[in-house]
Amino acid sequence: MKALKYTVLGVILLIMAGLAVLLISAMKAPDSFMKEYHEEIAAMGKNKAILSYPDELLERKTSLDARLSMSDDDSIGMRINLKEKLVYLEIQGIVLHQTPILEQRTSAFFRKLTPAEKYILFHKPLTINKDESSIAKDEFNVVIAPKDTNEYKARQEIVPDTSHTDPVLYRLYLSHGIRIQVIGQLPDTIPQFWPQFRFEYTDRYIFLKNLAGSIINRKPAPYRPTIEIVINSRDAEAYYRAVPKKGNVIVEL
Repeated sequence: MKALKYTVLGVILLIMAGLAVLLISAMKAPDSFMKEYHEEIAAMGKNKAILSYPDELLERKTSLDARLSMSDDDSIGMRINLKEKLVYLEIQGIVLHQTPILEQRTSAFFRKLTPAEKYILFHKPLTINKDESSIAKDEFNVVIAPKDTNEYKARQEIVPDTSHTDPVLYRLYLSHGIRIQVIGQLPDTIPQFWPQFRFEYTDRYIFLKNLAGSIINRKPAPYRPTIEIVINSRDAEAYYRAVPKKGNVIVEL
C-alpha cells in the first residue's frame, strides 16, 4: 500500500514538473519573439526621416500611410482602431460601415512596441494569409422560380426568419505572424459558452502540442501575438464575409 502511494505521488510530481516546464517555456516565448522582432526592425528601421518624427505625428502618419495604401485596392478592407474602439469596413478610403468594439485584449508584444516599430509593422495593410471560422465564408441561397402567380403570392406571404442564434467566431492570420481573433456577441438570452469554448479549445490544444514539441526538440516556444476583439455578432458575420480571403486589414494601436 505504501509503495502504491509513493508511485501515485511520483506520477503527480512528474505531471506537475512537466506542466511547470511548459509554463516557463510559454512565459519565455514573448521575450524570444520580441528579440527576433527587434533584430528585424533594427535592420529595417534605419530611415532617419521616419525616426525624426515626434511620436504623436509618427502614429498619425502610420495610420494615414496604411489607409492610403489600402485605398489603392478596389476590394473591401477592414480597419481595427483599438484607441477609438471601432472596427471599420472601407473601400478606396471610404468608410462603408463601423461597429464599436465591446471588449478587447492584446498580447504583451503590442504594448512593448515603440512608435517607430509600429510604423515599420503597420504603415501598410496586413494581408490575410488564412482564416479559421465557425461560419462559412460564402453563403448561397438556392431560389427556385415560382411556377405561376399564385405560387409567387404565397411566397410573398412567408415572413423570413431574421433570428440570429449561431455564434460567430473567427481568426485571421495576418502577415508578420500577427493574429486577429473576432468574437461575435449574441444577446445574453442565447447560450454561447460551449461553441466559444470548443473554438478556443482547439486553438489551445494545438498551442500546447507545438509547445511540447518545441521543448522536446529544444527549439524556441511558439508565440503568435494576438489581438482579440468582441463586436456585435451580426457585424462580425458581415465583416467576415465582406472582406476577401486574401484581403487587407489595417491595425491601429
